[in-house]
Amino acid sequence: MGTRKSTLPGLKEKRAQQKKDILAFFYKRGQLSKPEICRMTNMTAPTINRLIKELIEKRWVINDGQGFSVGGKRPHLFSLNPDAAHVLGVDIGRMQLKIALFNLHREVIGKIHVYPSILETATKKENLAYLGDKVRETIAALGVPAERVKVAGVALPGLVDKEGNSYTYLAGGEKNLKQELEQLLGMPVFVDNDASVLAIAEHSFGMARGYNNALCISVSECIGLGMILNGKPYSGAQGMAGEFGHIRLPGVDVPCYCGKTGCLESVASGRAIATAAREGVAKGIPTAIAARGNKTNITLGHVIKAALQDDLFAIELLQRAGEKIGEGIATLIHLFNPGLLVIGGEIADAGEHITAPILQTINKYSLNRLKARCEMRLSNLKTNTTIMGTLMLVMQDLYYDDNSDFFQLTMQFNE
Repeated sequence: MGTRKSTLPGLKEKRAQQKKDILAFFYKRGQLSKPEICRMTNMTAPTINRLIKELIEKRWVINDGQGFSVGGKRPHLFSLNPDAAHVLGVDIGRMQLKIALFNLHREVIGKIHVYPSILETATKKENLAYLGDKVRETIAALGVPAERVKVAGVALPGLVDKEGNSYTYLAGGEKNLKQELEQLLGMPVFVDNDASVLAIAEHSFGMARGYNNALCISVSECIGLGMILNGKPYSGAQGMAGEFGHIRLPGVDVPCYCGKTGCLESVASGRAIATAAREGVAKGIPTAIAARGNKTNITLGHVIKAALQDDLFAIELLQRAGEKIGEGIATLIHLFNPGLLVIGGEIADAGEHITAPILQTINKYSLNRLKARCEMRLSNLKTNTTIMGTLMLVMQDLYYDDNSDFFQLTMQFNE
């Protein structure tokens, strides 16, 4: 796990903290000159010179040469060594398992690898074994030395608390899921709900960047909510806030897989839309949806593709789902007064076919003074939002909190 600063005595502890502060600024800002680092850290020039030299020797920092002049002497620039440590990202979805490696410049190494998911068809033991195999397969395919992969971020559907316990998928056992994943992968692991990870991604490099109060709604197989409140991710007392899909809607009595009835997810999720499409096809409703899949294997993606080709039944399905999502969002607007709503997940591919009914319903049920300054955008990260967010799940303490221990976790690679 690396050396924690609390175990370092006196001067050594202080120097370790100074190095971490410098590295954090490099991660957040990119290239920096020594005078800029002095101003940001309030350290003296001799101290910065010594620490930068040590960080270069340890391969954490690289010398980028001279930058452009802004009226005086050309500055000498430095930045993080992108390959000082690699971050493993894992998005365990219900349909797909996505695995990626990231460098410290927030770049995907090679490509994102996508595998079929067995989350809902296999046991926990089988899922963990499968995950371990696919992680090793991905790292080998990318040609990255395994010892350089130092920490992992894992996104998972369902209820996941701050301690890394999962209550929906991969639950049970003597150890919590976080501990089991750390044992399986041989590295520190950060695990969270997929909708919360999506919000972190949107706030870091997506549509919510620069917003202090944003709500990110994800609609794919299920419905989730990630929240950025007062500039930081919000997850509630136990880390399980954001179960937007399970709010109760008036007038809805459809059973939900959670065991309750009337949940938003039971009528507006990707599963619900696909189920309604299959029922319509079985009744003989004229539609091209079935031609895009088959009568029994229709997915949300098939419905969206048909709607984009002007299929009336598909458009009506998305409109009805959008109206119900809009009802739920109207309540969120009254509760949180957000500046931005981001609609993400697979549903974002539907474009105006989903945003139009959502906006129409928000206009119907929300107070004008609250909705007037709340913008709504479709995610531009689309289906890879969550896997991109796993990087920021690992780095979020560094990104939002200067007291993060990320570099202590990974420092062992360079010592």
